[in-house]
Amino acid sequence: MAVKGKDTYRCECSFSVSEDMIISLMSLYQPLIGGDGVLVYMTLLSESRNYRSLDTHGRLLTMMNMSPDVFDSACARLEEYRLLKTYMKEQESRSSYIYILYSPMNIRDFSRSNLYMNRLQRVLGARQLEETVSRLQSSSVSLAGYSDITRAVVYTDEREYDQDHSFTRVENRYNFRENEDESVSFDYEKFIRTTSVLVFPAELRTKENMYLIGKIASVYGLGPDTMRVLVKNCVHLETMEFDGEKLKLLASRKNPDITSASDPYSLPPVSFLQSKQNGASVSLTDKKILERLSVDMHFPNEVINVMIEFILKISHNRLNSSFVDKVAGEWARDGISTKEEAVRETRKSVGSSAAGRRGVKPSDYITQQIEGTLPEGKKASQDLIDKVRKMQEDM
Repeated sequence: MAVKGKDTYRCECSFSVSEDMIISLMSLYQPLIGGDGVLVYMTLLSESRNYRSLDTHGRLLTMMNMSPDVFDSACARLEEYRLLKTYMKEQESRSSYIYILYSPMNIRDFSRSNLYMNRLQRVLGARQLEETVSRLQSSSVSLAGYSDITRAVVYTDEREYDQDHSFTRVENRYNFRENEDESVSFDYEKFIRTTSVLVFPAELRTKENMYLIGKIASVYGLGPDTMRVLVKNCVHLETMEFDGEKLKLLASRKNPDITSASDPYSLPPVSFLQSKQNGASVSLTDKKILERLSVDMHFPNEVINVMIEFILKISHNRLNSSFVDKVAGEWARDGISTKEEAVRETRKSVGSSAAGRRGVKPSDYITQQIEGTLPEGKKASQDLIDKVRKMQEDM
């Protein structure tokens, strides 16, 4: 399947190019992969040096003066000889590709591969192959009088060679933590595609900074276009520094871009709380509470939203910071990390949890928890306590 001009790509190369690799590529691989294959390989190698940038195939094909069909054929040959691995992710308006380059075998290893040498002989002929090998090995150690006793793998059937070139569908590669954090829901593809390196230099696109950008966007419900503007105001080009604290402050002053979802619990916490307030803007104090739950305590959005809904129902729609911290601490110690676990936590029988351990009656425990969120001296009414019990049963 040939690529389209609007399809985007990124390249990745984890090795350093040596002179031996270049000689091997041009003298041994080129007859097998063709001149187009060499051109594509070297161009992608050059592009990989700026692997954080996202470009279109239209630009790539224009640089090489190459058609999509020729490019696709060249990539297939590179994949066949294990010089390239291709990943693709389909999106609504375009597809995104990731090209991972692998180094050519050195001259010595190539010449010991029966499979590769047999194929090269079919292309060059026995005489030209002998001439090529002798030229490449002219400066090597003489093996005259020695017998090769290396126990090398012998390819008896070319079908053993993996020729499956189908594109592998992979998840978003913009994962900027060692362990995947599902609470980050941000369109990194669009953000990187539309953000110039003059606005946000490649040197500042570290894992930590990119993760913070995605995390803040996920909490406040901000899209890539808004985040691009905020990030621009947090970059200091003179000192080449990125101000993460300023980004948090600027984001807290913005209204959410994302205000609807098929599952309301999957909304960004600020958007979810705003919906609970009939569309009224969320106060800066409440935003900071939500930010702390997400950034500092690493709760997923769905867990935060279940927690906030639970606290609002039992505390007269008030978000008392100390009470939120108390509930969040308990949930963190209990390892609550999914919406289902959060809902089960709210359903727990008070008598079988903390109240039971303290020897307190369930009704008294509920009263104590509610009154902990009320002004000093104010008692919880029986009507409120009954509402809390009913809410627990409903949930």
